[in-house]
Amino acid sequence: MLEALVLALAAAPVPDQPVQGSGEDIEIAATSRELLAMATRAVLAQQEDLAITMLEALTKDPELAIRNEARFRLAMLAMRHRDWMRAGLYLRAILDEEPTAQRARVELARVQAELGDHEAARRSLREAQAGELPPNVARVVERFSAALRDRKPVGATLQLAIAPDSNVNRATRSDTLGTVIGDFDLDEDAQETSGIGLSVKTEAYYRLQLSSATSLLARAGFSGNFYRTSRFDDMVGFASLGPEFPFRRGRANLSLGARRRWFGGETYADALTANFDWQGAAGPRAQIRAGLGYARTDNRLNDSQDGDEFSAFASYERALSTRSGVSVTIGGMRQLAKDPAYSLASLQLSATGWREFGSTTLFASASYQHLEADERLAIYPERRREDFARVSLGITNRKIEWQGFSPLVRVAFEKNWSPIEVYSFDRWSGEFGVVRAF
Repeated sequence: MLEALVLALAAAPVPDQPVQGSGEDIEIAATSRELLAMATRAVLAQQEDLAITMLEALTKDPELAIRNEARFRLAMLAMRHRDWMRAGLYLRAILDEEPTAQRARVELARVQAELGDHEAARRSLREAQAGELPPNVARVVERFSAALRDRKPVGATLQLAIAPDSNVNRATRSDTLGTVIGDFDLDEDAQETSGIGLSVKTEAYYRLQLSSATSLLARAGFSGNFYRTSRFDDMVGFASLGPEFPFRRGRANLSLGARRRWFGGETYADALTANFDWQGAAGPRAQIRAGLGYARTDNRLNDSQDGDEFSAFASYERALSTRSGVSVTIGGMRQLAKDPAYSLASLQLSATGWREFGSTTLFASASYQHLEADERLAIYPERRREDFARVSLGITNRKIEWQGFSPLVRVAFEKNWSPIEVYSFDRWSGEFGVVRAF
């Protein structure tokens, strides 16, 4: 065992330990395990600053068990003072070096829940249950899984990223449009345009407990991509209200709401919405989500596109191990517009996977959608029949951390095939942003 040397700023020594020097600075020479014991006694003696100094020194110990024991104790001290961000960083550092440290993963789930990120908390619990759990830890997981129903009453999230894009308006490369009466020239706004924008996503919620099992959930959110050329700015805002309640061995949310989309600074479409969402466990490692949706849409630019929209989806997410997982989603949409040429039906399938390599997380996704219109728009030679595909790859590195956040880099490619030129496009896009480091 290597010796650890700590310079502690304290007015009195920890009992039963030899000390050297004089004045306010006390130099303590001890083995790492002795220093852990001294830190324990310092906590009991209400000398937390001294204990933290010792434990911080031990996070650099050459022995993994000592480093992670010190980090775990520091995390517990941070949680005692409700410093969830610092606690999460210590616990994540443990798991980066020792992914089988299941107690740390369970405590990380608790931290994520306290910060309002319940999806991340459930994912951490599923990853914990993908490994071997000692009986005492398994009981903690079971109790905590049940306790996730009693969620925080208020929460909010914010995501910011720089977003370079080869095709900000998802437009065709062609400079002409073929119609039944000949070819027309397309102006620049209707053609592919590149740019670098700012991507913003934010959401807030308020939960009012109505009974031990039922609550009223209010949500509001906004997302947008902003460019130097504001005519391509694309924004969506929404608000919803409805009850949460137990349903079929899971939790359900029934909500009514409203949605508005702006494009180029002008109102593009309004919608009144109704949604039913359900999620439940599928064994200790997996989760199932499903939902039904309805929207009454008012297109402010084209009354022919006004109408009703129905949607449905189901997803399955599974932890493959303590460091990896996958999810698969299938969904469909039916839009009934005033003009049958704008009435659409689509089917989507997507898959996502992630894998941790030490302090680095890689994630990838792929999706496919087929869409068809009921009838041909009079000006076009064919009705819309489209196939859309998208793939993306991203990475985060928790070795780079500032104020609890780490960098995120993501790149994506998407392509839409259509017999109508104006709907055919391909697009490269990227995101350079930050995410929470745990």
